[in-house]
Amino acid sequence: MTYDRPSGSGARPGWPEAGDPDDLDRAFGPGTASVPVRTTGQRVRRSALVGVGVVLTVGVIAVVLLTIIGSVQDGVGGVFPRPQAALDRFDSAAGQLDGVQRVEDGEPTKTSFASYDVTTTVITAPTLSDAERTAVVDALSDAADEASGNGVRVFAVADLGVWEIGISADGSVTDKRLALARQLDAIGGVSGVACSWDDQGPSDDSAAQTITVETRGTGRALGAILAKATEQAHAVFPGATITSAEPES
Repeated sequence: MTYDRPSGSGARPGWPEAGDPDDLDRAFGPGTASVPVRTTGQRVRRSALVGVGVVLTVGVIAVVLLTIIGSVQDGVGGVFPRPQAALDRFDSAAGQLDGVQRVEDGEPTKTSFASYDVTTTVITAPTLSDAERTAVVDALSDAADEASGNGVRVFAVADLGVWEIGISADGSVTDKRLALARQLDAIGGVSGVACSWDDQGPSDDSAAQTITVETRGTGRALGAILAKATEQAHAVFPGATITSAEPES
């Protein structure tokens, strides 16, 4: 059995007439029959808030970009290495050390796409005591460590008069070079020692070290000196190269 909805004037009480504006109100509640329209004041205030938000966002981005650019330009914490900036930091620290007479910079060497090695020569007073030489070498190693970074490694060769010592950011390896130079200098017939690295470039690898002893010995005497020096050097730096040279007149 089916029922038809009454229509016309004789509709059942409670049924709305077709097209009655209250249909949506009865079905879904009041306020669903239309979308409220914002006034001109509301639109102006909303646009102003959006504009302020955009300005603040642009300001924050600008500050961040300026900070990043400044860091890159200073060579600290950026993504681009700046070897000259590293050299300047090392030179400044080394030049303030007691006993250092001057610092001579070398040319930066590019070792990869974004890596450089820089090497300087530090000339010290020839009258430094043994303890003063040790203090200078330790301080130079600390300065190299602080100046290195951001794709740049800082090295130096300290000219201590009778000794030349390779300086790197690794204090342990640097101390080994100094101790070995002191040990080799005690060999009879040796008048000076240079302990750094080979011609391939600065390195802390044992096999990359080159030790040169200055001596006027010749023949069997030279052979004995080199044999002793090689034995002692290889005990510290296995695979290192040992050479001899006549002292400068």
